Amino acid sequence: MRDRHGDPTSRTLCFTTPGGGPGNSRSTFVAVEHVPEFEGESAWFEMELVEGAPWSYWRAVRQVEPPPHART
Repeated sequence: MRDRHGDPTSRTLCFTTPGGGPGNSRSTFVAVEHVPEFEGESAWFEMELVEGAPWSYWRAVRQVEPPPHART
């Protein structure tokens, strides 16, 4: 999610992935510092759940090719 989508001078605020936990959440948020640099507006990554206290978080392990059914 960018603060001004499509603006090359904007900055990335966070990343989302489908899923989430119980309740109304439909997305899991991934902090910018847990995703490596990539070209373009979007990319696909292998993700890893890092368990810790007081909370766990997701981080991108490596960039991968999008699956065949992905929207481009």
